[in-house]
Amino acid sequence: MVCCCNTIGNIFRLIIVGGCAFALAMQILNIYSCEFITVDDGSIHVGIWYQGTNGECNTEPGASYSAEEDSLVAWARTSLLVSMIAGFIAGTLVLFEWLCCEVCCAGCIEGGAFIVAWACGLGVYMIYGVDGCGKVGDEIGDDLFSNAAENIIPDSIINIPTGAGCEWGTGATFNLLACISYFGAGVLLCFAPQPKPICKQISD
Repeated sequence: MVCCCNTIGNIFRLIIVGGCAFALAMQILNIYSCEFITVDDGSIHVGIWYQGTNGECNTEPGASYSAEEDSLVAWARTSLLVSMIAGFIAGTLVLFEWLCCEVCCAGCIEGGAFIVAWACGLGVYMIYGVDGCGKVGDEIGDDLFSNAAENIIPDSIINIPTGAGCEWGTGATFNLLACISYFGAGVLLCFAPQPKPICKQISD
């Protein structure tokens, strides 16, 4: 029975570690992708750090665009980095426990890191709020009623970003896959049996 639990636990630990590695690979691809979103009928591609035009992406050193003019870009970049760090910590700790020895309170740390990883991963989608992706005010229209409504509705609501003017890109898909992987790994960690460390299994 113990051997069976160890086998099942080993399989799930392999899936968890593999899921973390896959998620990190997707996020690394996202760093160098120019196609998180597309604007202006698909001719302009915007990534988290780099931009491209008509399918050409410039990822040369120093070619990243500045986030000083748009705080949402800065927050999206920060979210991506925090997600990667949390995912790396969670995956490394699970791997260490699986291979070497159990660590006190590691399950809580791993679970918390997975939550941070997928939650911050979703925070990367704040980039859909950049200028050019559309705001609530763009949806109101130009007729007399709309002009009256603009005078009544506060600017804080008029300027809420909607992302309607931007299209989903391949980088956004990479990011979604990473978030799903972190979420799935966290769920598996909660419900899968914990095997003995591999070194103890070999010695037994």
